[in-house]
Amino acid sequence: MLNHLRRLALIGTRSMAALAMLTVGLMMLTISYDVIARYAFRAPTDWAYPLNSSAVLAVTVLAIPHLYATGHHISMDLVHRALPPGLRRIADAVTAAAAALLGIVLAATGFHAAAVSYGHGLTGSGTFNVPLWIPDAILGISGALLLVVALLFPPHAEPELAATTAGAPDTEDGDPA
Repeated sequence: MLNHLRRLALIGTRSMAALAMLTVGLMMLTISYDVIARYAFRAPTDWAYPLNSSAVLAVTVLAIPHLYATGHHISMDLVHRALPPGLRRIADAVTAAAAALLGIVLAATGFHAAAVSYGHGLTGSGTFNVPLWIPDAILGISGALLLVVALLFPPHAEPELAATTAGAPDTEDGDPA
């Protein structure tokens, strides 16, 4: 049952990471367009900067759950490896608790802000007037999934656990043992 839940969580995190990658690609296109419009035609856009500023936040929070679940987030492995086993387990518990707490805070504030933004019809300023509930909902969804992966994937076992949960071969060279 736990492996099934982990597989479902990884499907969600991979989907969000793919959306983050797509967003980065779109950001590259809009920034390139803005540079060409600015320097070749002397007609800079008024929408590229605010749109890409919001996209940076979206890319970051969309990627966090997958990076945590697969162990590709920033960590202090040098310090962690130097700790005695008992302190390592404590450090792992603190890491998991901090990630879960961040997930709770992001989910609660994101979903609350999305409800308020949607209820009042709030939009961002600028050319597009993006409804603010969209980035708020992204924060909420990312936070909820971060909470889930913090509970399902223990720290410092994540790369192997995520790989085996997803059905990857047990060896690093790709050949089953």
